Amino acid sequence: MPAVPPSAEPAPEVMLTAARLRTLLAMGGYRGAVIATWRRHVLPVGCRVCLQFGDQLAHDGDGLTDVVIRCSLQLNGQDERVGEVSYWQIRKLLPATVEGQRVHFALETDLLLGSTIRLDDVLAQGAAVVRHLRLLLKDAQLTLAQLPVNDRLGAAARPPVLRIEAGFAADLAAGRSGLVAPDPHDAAAPVRTTTRHVALGSAACACLADQVLPDLAQAARAMIAQDRAARSPGTAPWASPVLPASAAL
Repeated sequence: MPAVPPSAEPAPEVMLTAARLRTLLAMGGYRGAVIATWRRHVLPVGCRVCLQFGDQLAHDGDGLTDVVIRCSLQLNGQDERVGEVSYWQIRKLLPATVEGQRVHFALETDLLLGSTIRLDDVLAQGAAVVRHLRLLLKDAQLTLAQLPVNDRLGAAARPPVLRIEAGFAADLAAGRSGLVAPDPHDAAAPVRTTTRHVALGSAACACLADQVLPDLAQAARAMIAQDRAARSPGTAPWASPVLPASAAL
């Protein structure tokens, strides 16, 4: 009776570790550091994102405007189980020109990273996340474009504050974008703003949709290709051409 060859053991799942995330951030030009780690913690499954900008503007003596884009991000796998969770602070400065004036968009991200994120899931679901976020950013731009402006308000003018929230789990996605009420005690209070403020908000949306998201997607592809090549030296690494935003991931 012929011998039956032993069945091959399934390959171990490859996870998004802190080391792999550092590689991804370095490829994208980000500075990131782990601030705290919890050995036994539970995160909701999937990905949750909250973006807010417009409420932190600063001007220096050279006329440069700094616009802070705050991002709260939770990343986890599809299993809600006790595991290690790390808290990261991630920063990047993105120069731009808005209406002929220099601007810095300062992206400040606080990240909770779970320990059950498979690299295969990053590829499989990343494109859908990027597409959904870009749609929400487009909605935010349309909201800004409909605001009445008055360039004679002077000191009474206030920049519109935008907030975008989204959640992703398996093949489900939900999100919303809108304006933060200028008066927390009066939700119906009008936004008193200027053409310049609206242009800054719209440019921040464009920066996130057309630069930040595609660049992160491309860095993720490159990191995964590099990781696979390192684990399988006999195979050629994936080609990582620069893709248009619509095809990222």
